[in-house]
Amino acid sequence: MKIAIFYYIHFSGAKRVVQEHVRGLALLGNSVDIYTTDNTKDIFDPGIYADNKFHYDFNPKSINLPIIKRIKKDFYDIFFSLKSLHKKIANDIDKRNYDIVLVHTDINTQAPFLLKFLKTKNVYYCLEPLRNAYEFSLRLKEDVSFLNKFYENLNRWIRKKIDLKNVLSANRILTLSLFARERIIAAYDLYPKISYLGVNERVFKPKNIKKQKQVFFVAEKYPIYGYDLAIEALSLIPEKIRPKLKIVSWKKNNGERLTDEELVDLYNQSFVTLSLSRFDTFGLVPLESMACGVPVIALNVAGYRETMIDGKTGFLVDFSSKEIAQKIIYFLENTDIAAEMGKNGRKWIEEKWTWEKQIRKLNSFLEEFKAEK
Repeated sequence: MKIAIFYYIHFSGAKRVVQEHVRGLALLGNSVDIYTTDNTKDIFDPGIYADNKFHYDFNPKSINLPIIKRIKKDFYDIFFSLKSLHKKIANDIDKRNYDIVLVHTDINTQAPFLLKFLKTKNVYYCLEPLRNAYEFSLRLKEDVSFLNKFYENLNRWIRKKIDLKNVLSANRILTLSLFARERIIAAYDLYPKISYLGVNERVFKPKNIKKQKQVFFVAEKYPIYGYDLAIEALSLIPEKIRPKLKIVSWKKNNGERLTDEELVDLYNQSFVTLSLSRFDTFGLVPLESMACGVPVIALNVAGYRETMIDGKTGFLVDFSSKEIAQKIIYFLENTDIAAEMGKNGRKWIEEKWTWEKQIRKLNSFLEEFKAEK
């Protein structure tokens, strides 16, 4: 197949997904071209695996008047300039006779304007609905001033309408988990198929590294990622047996990004990984940890329920720092069981969760869609 892939995502697990889609589909013999407005430099570069990379500049001029600057950025730049640019990108794609366009997120609008203009068969890989339009936890707080509340509510209302219209323009929709599908059904009344994520088991693997008395936490230090639960859980463990909490937010002290190799070493040094995000539609961290043979303690929510096997590859727990502490102590006191769960996790990854397996399923879906009249 001749495939075009569009995205605009900053450094994140979502950008890793784009890279793996490009890499995997190219390895299966497809011709893959990238279309993007992304010009950032980080460890994820989908373009290195593509036949061609078409970059489009989106750098609107700023105005040094505070209120006007924000209005221009929020409304004119996104709702008009970006829309016009996506129309041009769609025209360029349509001229090149692709079989399929796989459209990923544009962080400016969530569902890209591109979907409205494409005439080529297209599939939108929807990670989740526009969060600040649908999530109660992201609502405006009561102490926001009337003018700010009016402005932000108007902005969100317009973005919600744009996101919905763009989503409904897609020919087909895929998503990454059962949980994400349920959210998409509730938000858009659409019923996408699932194309799961995976992990590169050749990179994320067990290594002969001495275990440290270390609990691994891969996330920013915010409550939404469960940082508060992790800190409180460690404080509940008696000091004489308390392990160190190793926190990594993808950055080293000098601000550079951690490489996958550095991340693999940190997993292997740890005896357990915590995945405590309160709202993760999938979650790559448990897959990476299990691939490295390290058991996981994860909240019994969202995507973790689909990738974890409770009691076999780790534990699914409630929103309870006490329960998390008890599971950490259990692993400390039962190192043989921890090792066994680590092996179970590695086996589970090899059986179901490699990128190779997931990309083959994605490729089959695209081929079937291509063959439809």
